[in-house]
Amino acid sequence: MKGALKSIKRAPHMLTSRVGMSTKSNDAETDELVRKFAGLEDYTGKLVKDTSTFRDAIATMLTSQAGFGVAFATLFQPINDEASLTSKFPEAATTLRNIASYQELMAELRDAIQPELELIDSRIVAPLKEYQDLLKKIRKTITKREHKLVDYDRFNNSYNKLKEKKEKSLSDEKNLFKLEQDLEQATSEYDHYNSTLKAEIPHFLQLTTAFITPIFQTFYFIKVGVLYTLLEKMQGWGASTYGDLSVEGIEAMHYERLGDTVEQMEALTVTKRLGPSARLLTTHRQNSGSDSSSVLSRKTSTASSYKPPVRGAYGAAAASTSEPAPPAYSTGGATPALAGKRPAPPPPRPKVGLPQTQYVTALYDYAATAEGDLSFAAGDRIELVKKTESTEDWWTGRLNGVEGVFPGNYVNVQ
Repeated sequence: MKGALKSIKRAPHMLTSRVGMSTKSNDAETDELVRKFAGLEDYTGKLVKDTSTFRDAIATMLTSQAGFGVAFATLFQPINDEASLTSKFPEAATTLRNIASYQELMAELRDAIQPELELIDSRIVAPLKEYQDLLKKIRKTITKREHKLVDYDRFNNSYNKLKEKKEKSLSDEKNLFKLEQDLEQATSEYDHYNSTLKAEIPHFLQLTTAFITPIFQTFYFIKVGVLYTLLEKMQGWGASTYGDLSVEGIEAMHYERLGDTVEQMEALTVTKRLGPSARLLTTHRQNSGSDSSSVLSRKTSTASSYKPPVRGAYGAAAASTSEPAPPAYSTGGATPALAGKRPAPPPPRPKVGLPQTQYVTALYDYAATAEGDLSFAAGDRIELVKKTESTEDWWTGRLNGVEGVFPGNYVNVQ
């Protein structure tokens, strides 16, 4: 409760000092020592975390590998009258033959490495945690010094402000006397904690070097020993089981077992890249020789996402069928042409300029039937130059450096 009351009294001064309305004292030498001490706290915490993480990771790995060996043996064990795995997959014989030895290897590794992991607890983690308890006590002293500095600044500012007052009342004289006593006590307490830190933190930092260095070296050698044991036993087991396990040996083994798998995979049709669906549809129409209505009927029945726009003012046939038909602008490619010449475009609408480059994607093939037309294939990406508000008009676009007009309902605006 007493500490809470002091915090409430200090709060106004701490707030005004942050915004520059009150004077805040500092000692550069002590502040530098406190900064070094904070770095030591962070380093110790990181060392405890890293050593614990390494210990847990090795223990988890050994447990997981042992469980992996058991699961492997269980999975490869035939169920009831099931034929053995080697009858279907002869190349698995080596793996089945080595499962038992792999389980024995994992048991040996756990027995060999477990004592080293226990040393991490007893020689590294436990001493570091005791050292952290000591750091917490020093941190409390630093906190007290900071509180006493706030009290000193608080009383000093109030004392100087009242002292500089020209006309003092009797109450002011009493308050000045009391502030003088409070300032004297705050100065004494601050000097005590500040002097203690100045004298003892440098000596503590020197002792810390003699304490941390052996712990770090111990962790380093334990870590090297654990990793060397893993490497030695795994290499010995692998060499006796699979032969040469050097980089060159593993690479040669890999390519030997790989055989012509890569060539077989590349020869599969499913691995070859297919063109856009609209282009495939065009090719299919040309090869089959079927008309657009039958193709559209098949597309509709399979609920494909490819749905050509309904024929507008240029195709009266759209009104006589329930199925959507592609617009009848083109005379070539996948879309049947109207008999005779291309009908005249509708009355032009006011063209609107585009604020920035815009592209559209061709839904169908379009072959130019008059001068100034822009030819393209389904799937082409066309730069839009001019367009109207209706897709039933003629738009202007650019493709491969060629500019021309095209029917607006032959494309999809991106």
